[in-house]
Amino acid sequence: MQSYPKNKRNISTRSAKPRKRQFYGNQHSNKNEENTEAQSTSARKLSNADEENYHYSPLLGYRFIEFFTVFTALSEILICRDCKLPVKFEESANRGLGFKIVVICKCGLKNISSGPLINNGFEVNRRIVLVMRLLGVAREGINLFCNMMDICNGISESTYNAIISLLHTTTQSLFQASCVKAVGEEKRENEKHERPILNLKVSGDGTWKKRGFKSMYGVTTLIGYYCGKVIDLAVKSSFCAGCARWKNKTNTEEYREWFEEHEPNCQENHKGSSGAMEVEAVKEMFSRSEELFGVKYGNYIGDGDSKTFKGILDLNPYGDEFRVVKSECIGHVQKRMGTRLRKTKRDNHLGGRGKLTEALIKKLSLYYGLAIRRNVNSVKDMKDAIMATYYHMCSTDDKPSHEYCPSGSDSWCKWRKAEALGENPKEIKHPTPLHPDVQPHIKPIFDDLSRDDLLERCLGGHTQNANESYNSTVWRLCPKHLNSGRKIVEISAFISAGLFNDGLNFILQLMNSLQIVIGRQSMSYKEKIDEQRVNRENRRSSLTTKQARQACLQELAKKNEFLERTEGLLYGPGIAD
Repeated sequence: MQSYPKNKRNISTRSAKPRKRQFYGNQHSNKNEENTEAQSTSARKLSNADEENYHYSPLLGYRFIEFFTVFTALSEILICRDCKLPVKFEESANRGLGFKIVVICKCGLKNISSGPLINNGFEVNRRIVLVMRLLGVAREGINLFCNMMDICNGISESTYNAIISLLHTTTQSLFQASCVKAVGEEKRENEKHERPILNLKVSGDGTWKKRGFKSMYGVTTLIGYYCGKVIDLAVKSSFCAGCARWKNKTNTEEYREWFEEHEPNCQENHKGSSGAMEVEAVKEMFSRSEELFGVKYGNYIGDGDSKTFKGILDLNPYGDEFRVVKSECIGHVQKRMGTRLRKTKRDNHLGGRGKLTEALIKKLSLYYGLAIRRNVNSVKDMKDAIMATYYHMCSTDDKPSHEYCPSGSDSWCKWRKAEALGENPKEIKHPTPLHPDVQPHIKPIFDDLSRDDLLERCLGGHTQNANESYNSTVWRLCPKHLNSGRKIVEISAFISAGLFNDGLNFILQLMNSLQIVIGRQSMSYKEKIDEQRVNRENRRSSLTTKQARQACLQELAKKNEFLERTEGLLYGPGIAD
């Protein structure tokens, strides 16, 4: 197998390579396109992020100190300016992480706040709730940290809930402003690509709080195709803690009085299965697109894993004169090949060395995806490239089958390349072909996955990679293994969208809106992390890095296959019996 140079994570630039890397084309580019400098989606998004005039205080900074050690030393060297006597220090009025420093001398008492105040509360309490939320930590985690660090008793439940309510309202407001800006960028991109300005192309995907799609909470997003930013999201919840506590009293007068007051704030906004959350959320977002942004979503890029598009057609949000068009995510279409091959392997017992191994399945799936990506402008070319993969891998020296392989001196097929160069192709030795037992079983799969109706939906080469990337960001802020309610999931979804769209600019805007003072460390960290994000994503989007990742995955699959054959089956249900 061809090996590729690996990039080192801890080095962003290397003297062995030119500083400006050339762009060799993405999966949708033609080979004849002029090379330009590579720029990742993250770099493009952050370059469009507005730099706000943040309220910035270079003098603000928090430090960990041990109260007794520091203030005992100070009391030994300080005297009061008025009475010329030594002073003592104590603490009082503890509220969360904030407190009052009491200076005691013969003149009396003087109170000094340990940090800035917001109304009657300490700013540090808002700050730690926000920062811990960015780490996916809730009140119990904050209190564990504060107590084991001997800082304080932590934050009370009422204080925490008040800050969370404020954080929810603020993040929602900033998210809505970010969406309006993202829609404006998508309109401008439509104009550049000579598309109707108010007819947007969006990709949609859902993610759930628990593994799989059986969960009480689900987040569904719509992302603009050209700008790559979240333009709308919806959080669905099939659970409300208040309703659960009252479920045994539903027929009482007391319950009716309680529910009348509770209904506007009920956390349950979805009736039905978890699998239906994505469908209902997308329908809801399509229904409000004209009201919120004055646009229509004319093209929907879906994954085919749910009946979302059918739900959109049944809803018919824009009337019969404006029908929504479906496009397939190429990545998910590629996964169909792997799924079908693995099922065929199980059903027909085609495993074993030389047959339908996991490494071969991944290779066939990869070649199937490349056949689509390299021919996104023609269904016929897609189909020819897909069938070329099958017949090329069935070819032998005695029975070569290269009629579907691309011709020309730059062809990936050595047989057709030799023909173009005027050489004798029969001198080329074929590698080991697909096993004769495998060929008749996978031929129907190649035929079915090269249907015209499926490949027509792949025209344009669309993906949901942006949605998948966003989904992982949400659950870093709201870990799946920890319990949380709808409000926390919504806060995490809003913050994730802001980070996804505008980077840490969004967090600094959020801090300003919460009246949290931005200090020197926060500003320098924002600049450093955004720069690292751009450099990392530019590096990962380069052709060499992509090839290295693919080579590593294929090598790992082969290694695991070899180890499983060598060691035998060591793990499985009832294997110890």
